[in-house]
Amino acid sequence: MIAIGPLNVRLDLLAMMVSLLILYIGFKKIGLSEKDRDAVLGTWFAGFLAWKGSAIVLGLASTGSLALSLYATGGTWSLLIAAGVIAFFVYRLDAHLRGYWLFSALFLWLAMTLVVPKYGVLPLLSSPQPLHIYMAVLIASLLVMTWRWMRTPTLGALLWTVVGAMAIWLIGSTVTGTFELWWLIPFSLLIAVAIYAARPSQKAVQYGLGIVVVLAVINASLPDETLRLEADSSQTGLNIGQVPPNFELKRTDGTTFNLKDLRGERVVVNFWASWCPPCRAEMPDMAKFAREQDDVTIVAVNTTTSERDVEDARTFVAPYEDAFKVVYDEEGIVGNAYRIQAMPTTYVLDENGIIVAKQFGAIDHAWLDAHTN
Repeated sequence: MIAIGPLNVRLDLLAMMVSLLILYIGFKKIGLSEKDRDAVLGTWFAGFLAWKGSAIVLGLASTGSLALSLYATGGTWSLLIAAGVIAFFVYRLDAHLRGYWLFSALFLWLAMTLVVPKYGVLPLLSSPQPLHIYMAVLIASLLVMTWRWMRTPTLGALLWTVVGAMAIWLIGSTVTGTFELWWLIPFSLLIAVAIYAARPSQKAVQYGLGIVVVLAVINASLPDETLRLEADSSQTGLNIGQVPPNFELKRTDGTTFNLKDLRGERVVVNFWASWCPPCRAEMPDMAKFAREQDDVTIVAVNTTTSERDVEDARTFVAPYEDAFKVVYDEEGIVGNAYRIQAMPTTYVLDENGIIVAKQFGAIDHAWLDAHTN
């Protein structure tokens, strides 16, 4: 995240925009015409507009609030709509441009992976590892291979590269604990289509079988359960897979709240201020989610040192006191520990107090649903 005054600029979206600019310049350097560059990279702009536009429409339909809908993420439905729009424009691309498009997809994925740190314990290793770096190495390897055939794409090269990309994604999902067994169905179908439409060479089959055997041996040698970062571990931090700093703050009624007391529960820690428009916009939807959930606790941390008058914050949050555990960071110590530069900022913790998701910017019901289940 980069903070500009009270506003947040998400690093993943910034990385996407910078990467598109680099790709535009790079494709020009290797001789791609302006029309072809616009056609290839325009698919991503169309997808982004479809994602944000559908998020606003869905947010307006679910909340009836235009202010909240402007900050809505749209959840899975908006992502599916964006993917459909991108797929439509890719389908309309000239065949000779699809290699360029796939290269651009991998390049964007690499950039966005590098700027969103994720940590976790890998098999056979006891300490938390930078998972995003391992993923980036795999993506970069696929990117190099794609560069070799990008100008003269074949159906086989396209299909097998997509298979490789999906395999990397499944590996990452497995390590981070977000893997769903049913994902193997489309993956298996994709492999079947690739084999049918573009049969691999005998050498490729031999290498593939060798990799499968090696993975099977490694899997058989692993313990039944991968070690996880324990809640009382010294590996604290603010990245996914780490334990954030504990804090103890006063509630509105003067009682003391300690974050550690919620161990064993899923927790959402949200930093807000009454003067912050996105914070005000997200509160009703966040309260609705909290009232619907019995097994998720939302801790609303007011950045009191940024308020002109603490009574403004108390008045604003009063209607939501029944939904949240509202606490006040009166000295700014917690905000500094969590490196809060702009509001709102949200962390999702699992039962062990480990960060499983975070968001810089407004959240909504769909985002909470997706990241607390």
